Amino acid sequence: MSATITSSAPGSLMISGEHAVLHGRHALVGAVDQRVRVTLTPRADDTIRIRSALGERRMQRTAIDASPPFTFIGAALAQHAAALPGGCDIVVEADFPHDIGLGSSAAVTVAMLAALQVWCRGGRPASDPLRQEALQVVRSVQGMGSGSDVAASVFGGVVLYRMQHGVLERFIALPEIALVYAGYKTPTPDVVRRVEAGRHADPAAFAALFERFDHATLAAASAWRTGDWSALAGALSEGQAVMVALGVCDEALAAIIAQMERAPGMHAAKISGSGLGDCVLGMGRLGPVDCTYRQIPVALSARGVMVGEDA
Repeated sequence: MSATITSSAPGSLMISGEHAVLHGRHALVGAVDQRVRVTLTPRADDTIRIRSALGERRMQRTAIDASPPFTFIGAALAQHAAALPGGCDIVVEADFPHDIGLGSSAAVTVAMLAALQVWCRGGRPASDPLRQEALQVVRSVQGMGSGSDVAASVFGGVVLYRMQHGVLERFIALPEIALVYAGYKTPTPDVVRRVEAGRHADPAAFAALFERFDHATLAAASAWRTGDWSALAGALSEGQAVMVALGVCDEALAAIIAQMERAPGMHAAKISGSGLGDCVLGMGRLGPVDCTYRQIPVALSARGVMVGEDA
């Protein structure tokens, strides 16, 4: 195949179940309208060239380099190394900065693998096998990961997810949301290690917190299923209380949540992601003067991974 291949995958937002999902509980995660696009153009030689906002890299098909800043793209290429027909030019473009926690690593992995599958196998990838392959790549890089963000990038919409089972349910009702960025982000593995240290110190207390979070996540999914947005707000507020108890809500996040909860069009606000920085998700409408922190224009989206002209 010599034609250029274009693919894209949406970023994602964790709605409920952070940290608990790593311990077998449910998570609720939504795809967003901010996407990562990959354009792959086959070459006549064995050179692979990658270009993105992070920089450029050249390498040979027989010597894949998966070092930063192209760890996920490199790992995806390495997974397909034996099947690569030749070299290629890869251009990566994103609708959002990589330092904002919109699941950019999962999105670029899914988009890259989708393009590679079309190139190497000649057909569009099936959704769940693509999810499983992308999760393998993410874990090969990070050494951990629930895969919930990968699932949202593949399937789109809002998905109820559990590590042992994958996607359990998908919702396409897309209420209005708001997203506010704290201005900094603690790396997710660092936050996870901090939570894990607390869990090892008091296993019973943290098991109870994870169970409490699981009930809140399932309540949020039930509310989504019926369109009961008032019940959803209550479930998200309960989830935020668990995030506080887990020790991942710092002063800036608490201040953002307090401002958002005072906004007349806002129904609930909670940390989205691992915590200790990054973003706060709100259900409802947030006006330009309702919060002094940086608002990120974003909406939930039903579109998952796409390949071809529409990507």
